[in-house]
Amino acid sequence: MPFTLIELKQIIDSREFLKFVGEVECQLFDAKGQPYRFEDGPDVKREFAKDVAAFANTRGGSILIGMHTKTGPLHTGEEIDEIRPIPGANFDPDQYRKILAEWLYPQPTGVEILWTPFGQDAAKGVGTIFIPPQDDRAKPFLIKRVIGENKKSTELMIGYVERRIDGTEVRTIAEIHHALKLGFSFERELLGRIANLEALVEQHFSAKTAAESLVQREETLKKRIARLIDEADGMKEQRNFVLCVM
Repeated sequence: MPFTLIELKQIIDSREFLKFVGEVECQLFDAKGQPYRFEDGPDVKREFAKDVAAFANTRGGSILIGMHTKTGPLHTGEEIDEIRPIPGANFDPDQYRKILAEWLYPQPTGVEILWTPFGQDAAKGVGTIFIPPQDDRAKPFLIKRVIGENKKSTELMIGYVERRIDGTEVRTIAEIHHALKLGFSFERELLGRIANLEALVEQHFSAKTAAESLVQREETLKKRIARLIDEADGMKEQRNFVLCVM
C-alpha cells in the first residue's frame, strides 16, 4: 500500500523499517542496497545530487539505503523484499551534506541525512536521506559542477531533474534552454511593466503634490496680505499697490 510523505517520515523516525518490505519504489522513495561509492569519482557524486534534486523539485521524498529489491511481475518499480543493514562506517552523513553543498544550487532546506542502527548487529543499520517538500519560490534545484579551484573558477550547470513515479526524469539541454528563454522574456516584460507603473504613480503623486503646494502658497499669501492690511494704520482709506511673488 503506497505511503504518504507523512507516513514515510513517521516510519523512518520510529525505525520501523520492516514496514517497507513488500513496498514498491514510487514517487516518494527510492531504495538502494548499498551506499553511494563516492570514492569512485564525480559521476557517483552527480548521481546522488541528481537523486536529491529530483525529490526536491517535486513533492519531497526519501532515499533508503540498506534495502534489497527485486523486480516484480505485476509492477514496473523495484519491490523491497528484504532489509540488509549496512555498516555505519560506510555511511558518513557529513560527506553526503558536503556533496550536496558542492553539487546543488540552491540548497534544499530541511534535508535530514541519518544512519540508524537496525538489527542484531549494532554496527549495522539503515541510511536515510529525507527531503521535505520545498518552497516553490526556491525552485528549481539545479545540478551544478564547479570547474577550477581558484578565484577564476566558474560554475557549469549540468541539469534539471524531477522525480517521476519510480524513477528520475532528466530534462534535455533543449528543454532547459527553452525554459530559461521563456523565463528571461517574462522577467524582462514584467520588469518593464513595473517600471511603467512606477513612472505613472510617481507622475500622479508629483502632480498632486505640486497642486497642493500651489493652493497652500496661495492661502499663505492671502493671510499675509490680510494681516499687513489690518496692521497698517489708514491703509484701508487709501489706495495701495501690493506686489506678490509666488
